[in-house]
Amino acid sequence: MSSFFTVPASQRKRKREDRAAAPASKKRGVDAQTDGADRRARERDESISGSDLDEDEDNSNLGESAEESGSDSDDGETAADRRLKLAERYLDNVREEVDEVGFDAAEIDRDLIAERLKQDVDEFKGRTFRQIASQLSFPAAPHSFFRSDTQSTTSIAVSPPYAYTVSKDKTLIKWELATPKAPEAAETNGQSEKSKRPPRPQRKKPKRVRYARGMRKVAETGEEQGHTGSILAVAVSPSGKFVATGGADKKLIIWDAETLTPTKTFTHHRDSVSGLAFVRHLSTMTSGEQLFSGSFDRTIKTWSISGAGHAYVETLFGHQDSIPGIAAMAIDQCVSAGARDRTARLWKVVDETQLVFRGGASKHAPYPDNNIDCIAPLPPSHFVTGSDSGSISLWSIHKKKPLHTIPLAHGLDPIPPLDQWSPEVDEKVAALNARYLRPSPRWITALATLPGTDIVLSGSWDGWIRAWRISDDKKTIIPLGPIGSGSGGQGTPDTPSRQLNQSLTLDSTLPESDHMIVDQESPKEEPEPLVKGVINDIAVFERRPETLPGQSKPISDTEPSGLCVVAAVGKEHRLGRWKCYANNYHEGSAPDGRNGAIVFEVPFAPKAAAAE
Repeated sequence: MSSFFTVPASQRKRKREDRAAAPASKKRGVDAQTDGADRRARERDESISGSDLDEDEDNSNLGESAEESGSDSDDGETAADRRLKLAERYLDNVREEVDEVGFDAAEIDRDLIAERLKQDVDEFKGRTFRQIASQLSFPAAPHSFFRSDTQSTTSIAVSPPYAYTVSKDKTLIKWELATPKAPEAAETNGQSEKSKRPPRPQRKKPKRVRYARGMRKVAETGEEQGHTGSILAVAVSPSGKFVATGGADKKLIIWDAETLTPTKTFTHHRDSVSGLAFVRHLSTMTSGEQLFSGSFDRTIKTWSISGAGHAYVETLFGHQDSIPGIAAMAIDQCVSAGARDRTARLWKVVDETQLVFRGGASKHAPYPDNNIDCIAPLPPSHFVTGSDSGSISLWSIHKKKPLHTIPLAHGLDPIPPLDQWSPEVDEKVAALNARYLRPSPRWITALATLPGTDIVLSGSWDGWIRAWRISDDKKTIIPLGPIGSGSGGQGTPDTPSRQLNQSLTLDSTLPESDHMIVDQESPKEEPEPLVKGVINDIAVFERRPETLPGQSKPISDTEPSGLCVVAAVGKEHRLGRWKCYANNYHEGSAPDGRNGAIVFEVPFAPKAAAAE
């Protein structure tokens, strides 16, 4: 195929014969400098005297090339018009070649998949940062609760279209998520619509595919493998081939994701395995998938997981307390939360270094941080933490203090009635004993982010999963409201700051040093919570429409159709046996909550969809 872009440069532009290149001088010293100055002066005189001739020659060359190409260009044709004609000619040549030779659909699919993978890598490494949180309609997200006959669900992991949940009764369940049906335009007439059968109702709840409970006998080796205690954490590999679980029995077990058969059991940790995180991409140092595990023994261990075999790699020391949360930042990098040591740490495995970030609010804050329990990554240089004081903090790896903090992100638990917490019969005495009593904040029990975007999700036991947005400069956190507040609740709950201002004030009768927050008036009645339980874990992924045979729009050009948010719900906190949900005192709601999981399908707002 010949075109303007494939013609050699010698044919596209003629060489000028009137200028002879000066021979290179090999002289050194003063003689060489004198010759060079004379040569430059002669060239300058020749260029000035021959400028008119060059202009005439360029015009003649353009005219000849136009005649050879067969184009009837006018005198007023601009450079943009000429480029447009060349582009059209190139496209015509490509069409002729496709008509003669044809194209390979498999090769095009491979190119599209490679482009999608490159886009995912760029988003995860922070090369692209998409602002999509403001375009999503979080209040309009429909939800579906699903469960099995298990105890409190402690953790959840997603590898579309499957989700994996674990619970305190040693159960691992594999679910198949339902794909939301895209709205179709009615293009048929009324007669054809009448002749059609009514559509089958779409499945909304996830379908249970497989499950494993307790010890299982492996057919290949004849050994019994499985958990003998509560399973506290689960993670699925980026390839979707392996599932890792960690529990209170100090075991880390690698499962085959297809059959939920245990393939390897590690007992390297000396206490409960409380957190697991796979790196989203393969490491350049190993041929397997990298896994990080955090434990109550205050250590982090790295593992290499592959089809050829699973291996222990290294142990990282530094935390002074248990590690309830861990997340992977990049290859050979992870961040962890240190609970009561109130630190978050960035680990660089290759450099054998760690960066320590000191948490804890100011001494004058009404609710200081005692624990940092949750952590979520925002690669390549930011992460988010959640504490038992109800605050969410945004961090940068270049600063030791948080960039921005949202206090009481999920509000405060109301003070219970006097007859439920005080044994005093006399109401005046009970009220006098309660003069220093103040509401307690709701802990941040779950955090999740979507790498490459500005979305942050948080959970507690207030009955809502709240959405937050990272600002364009990545320095502040902006609230977006709870998910599904417009679809299932009786109203939209107030923001925590407004709720605090309405119900709390400083008691001015106390000395300044003893200022305490007390109840000013009865708190505003909250709507019935949507999620009746403790949010123990959150997983989120982007739903992208796939290109089907016969569709002209390639995968790379399709826009995400929304988000899928899946949360683990339980009556109890995943690391304890206290019933946090019973402290809400919501009228008409189940006091003990529910065990299971809930899925939200967050669509794009109509205005955003119309703009796109």
